Parts: sequence; C-alpha cells; structure tokens
Amino acid sequence: MLRPRKKIHRKEIKEDALVTNYFRVRKLVDRYSRQINIGLIALLAIAVVLILMARSKRSAEVKAQGKLGLAEQAYYMNDFPRVINDMEPILKSYPGTRSAGTAAFYIANAYFAQANVAEAEKHYKMIVDHYGQNPLFSASSLAGLAAIEDSRKQSMKAAQLYEKAGKKYPNLYAAPFYLKEAARCYLSAGKKTEARELLERIQKKYPDSAVSEEVKWLREST
Repeated sequence: MLRPRKKIHRKEIKEDALVTNYFRVRKLVDRYSRQINIGLIALLAIAVVLILMARSKRSAEVKAQGKLGLAEQAYYMNDFPRVINDMEPILKSYPGTRSAGTAAFYIANAYFAQANVAEAEKHYKMIVDHYGQNPLFSASSLAGLAAIEDSRKQSMKAAQLYEKAGKKYPNLYAAPFYLKEAARCYLSAGKKTEARELLERIQKKYPDSAVSEEVKWLREST
C-alpha cells in the first residue's frame, strides 16, 4: 500500500535552500581561505599604515606650529629676510601641513615686498596648487599672481586672476576688492563689457563694501 506523499511546506523549502547555500559558501571559503586571509592581512596592513600616517602628520603639524609662531613675529616687524630664513625650513621640513602652507604664504609676501617677483610667483603658485584648503591664503595668492601680471602690463591675465579670486571665494572680505581690480584690469585691456558685468555684480552683491564708491566711479567712466 502506497503511503501518501508528505507535503513539503514553503518554510522547509527555504530552510533547505539556506542549508544548501551555507555549504556552498563554506566550500568556497575552505577552497579560497588562503587568499581570503591574505586579503584581510593586506587590509589590516593598509589600515595600520593610514593610522600611522595620520599620527605622523598630526605630530608634524604640532611641531610646525610651534616654529611658525616665532617666525611670524619677524613678518609683522617687516623683517622680510628673516621671514624667509625662518619660514623656509618649516616649508621644507613639514610639507603638506597647514603650517607649511602658511609659511609658503609669508615667504611669497616677503619676496613680493622685496620685489623678488620670480620667487614670489613661485610660492604663490605653490599655495594655489598644493595648499588651497585655506581660502584666505588661496585667494590672496591668486591676487598676488594677478598683481605680478599687472606689474608686467599683462592686464588680461591680471583681470582673469583677480576675477578668479573674487568669484571662487565670494564670502571673503576682500572679494569685492578683487572683483573691482579685475574690472580695472579689464578696462586697461579694452574689455569694457567684462568690466561692466563685474562692476554690476559688485554693486548688487556687495552694495556696502569698502570699494562701493570706487565701483560707482568706474561704472560712470565706462
């Protein structure tokens, strides 16, 4: 006599599938356990290296800040040769730190104050390319490069750099000044349309800025 076939419930089917999949995964793990272990060890090694790098950078930052404080005093005393002498070791010894970016900025300004345009330009570019995390220094460096081009009678290049500084960092106090200088340089280059657009932008966005009167005068003269 045939016995009635037992009805298989959906839950049992799911459980059987889970068991089957478990053994499949287990088989794969056993087969590739060596590769998996190597991968885990590699990930652990990378994590350790990243932690050590972060700690090293923090330590370098602390040391650099201590030396930077002493060197800054020379800058505010307009002792520019000493600024360069004291800041260069910070820039070279602690690359990639915020303090190195600050040192590069002081060095660039010191060279600019001494009319050493080549070195000033070099350090301003260094800040723009590698230390752009500080908006103030980055914008000021773009403006420094613009001033250098302006001194070379390269009005168009100067205008573009000033405009970039003003538009990239619009919340800085100096932003309307940079845009006003860009308009002035565009006028010198014979680009009246570009100049008018910037002057209108300043009046709308910065109506109470320190350059508002000069902006009005420039607009009337265009």
